[in-house]
Amino acid sequence: MKSIITLMLLSELCSVGLCVYEHQYVFYNTPKTWVEAQSYCRESCIDLATIDDMNEMERVLKTVGNGYSDAVWIGLHLGSTQRWHWSLAGKEFYKEGERNHIKWTITHNHPCGYYYKGGLYGSYFTTIRNPFCFDKTKQGVDQYIPIEERMDWLDSRDHCRKKYTDLVSLRNDAEYQIVQNMSQGKELFVGLFRDSWEWSDMSDSSFRYWRYRQEYIRKSSEDCVALLKTQSGKWGSKICTEAHPFLCKCKNNLRFIKLRISQSGSTLDLNDHAVQNSILEQIRLKASENITGNLTLRWKTNSDGKVFTKEPAVDDP
Repeated sequence: MKSIITLMLLSELCSVGLCVYEHQYVFYNTPKTWVEAQSYCRESCIDLATIDDMNEMERVLKTVGNGYSDAVWIGLHLGSTQRWHWSLAGKEFYKEGERNHIKWTITHNHPCGYYYKGGLYGSYFTTIRNPFCFDKTKQGVDQYIPIEERMDWLDSRDHCRKKYTDLVSLRNDAEYQIVQNMSQGKELFVGLFRDSWEWSDMSDSSFRYWRYRQEYIRKSSEDCVALLKTQSGKWGSKICTEAHPFLCKCKNNLRFIKLRISQSGSTLDLNDHAVQNSILEQIRLKASENITGNLTLRWKTNSDGKVFTKEPAVDDP
């Protein structure tokens, strides 16, 4: 016979085996201009939505669902300064200083970059070169994949995202050396690009989810970004004074996580506060290996004053 104990853990971030995001996306289906939506999100939540990677984009798409007819504002808008970014998005890929470890040989007023003989050069999107991809699922040098087929930068990025993870980022001297060793003297497209788009909360997210060839077709008056219903949620630029539903980034205050603990063979009294504190500390230590920032955990007490509710015993299969 196996005895199962059900408990509730109250967490602001993460617990063992489960991830709780530090923020949530909240969809408001009341049309506002981009500036009005920004003000509302800042007053009610944190800001208009910032999106850091494809996992968060999938959360966004689930949040808005089919609840809009045309477009949904997010926090991206046109700034005044061109900035270089790496196409490979996600905070987990970069240590301090690695986003800006850009070793130029020659750069001009170009929208993207390529690698050649130890350094980086500026390029136009339409120039044809060999892509150099990166695969996060592999280890060591197997993560780096030179592609024999030549294509332009946008097709290179899309090819790497479809087959692997993204175009390669050159984050440190070791990666420059790896690419040099595998380059065979070729000019290779890497994930470097630049644009003037900025997030409302001033984050440095380089994630972009544009509709096809949006980088070419933006109109000069379209300075704010929205999810487009006709593009299955891919992004497009819109005139900021248009009124659309919008998506806010809001703080998660408290999240309930249900855990099950097997007490088989144990003589511990789970109603003992010392035992509960010990379990909580083990969970906190394990969770802190995978998250940054402050982590607050505590038990939720049931109406009878106990933390645990014992489920009916079940036979082993």
